Amino acid sequence: MKDTIITLYVDTKKIIGLQEKPTKEEVLGCILIGDNHNDPPKNEDFVSHVREKSKLAWVGAAMHIMESVEDFVIITKIVVNKKKSMIKINEDKKGSGKTHKDGYVSKAKTGSEEEYRIHFLVNSGGMERKFKIDPKIRVI
Repeated sequence: MKDTIITLYVDTKKIIGLQEKPTKEEVLGCILIGDNHNDPPKNEDFVSHVREKSKLAWVGAAMHIMESVEDFVIITKIVVNKKKSMIKINEDKKGSGKTHKDGYVSKAKTGSEEEYRIHFLVNSGGMERKFKIDPKIRVI
């Protein structure tokens, strides 16, 4: 499978209950991030292994959806940290709309690794809060 779907699973009730300015560790304690390859969901420094010139999609999911069926997670923005990033983000007008983000990996050497930022919105019990995490991608 060439293309990658990166899924952010959020414990919506737990993350909404965090202090106003939570630490990185507190936020990571409320999420799992995984993808559709051999990168199982985990909450440490997550690295997605991707292929050059492949499509990327980032989606959010409520971890315990059966307990909180109205809770949701929306990926609001993907921010790259480098001017010449291998991650290219598609404009919302080109298909992803407002619920998730799409992009692709441009030309990159095998073994290249890059950190980026996922901004996401969590709604639980009618309360909304915004958070961000810094995972990585690595070209295989």
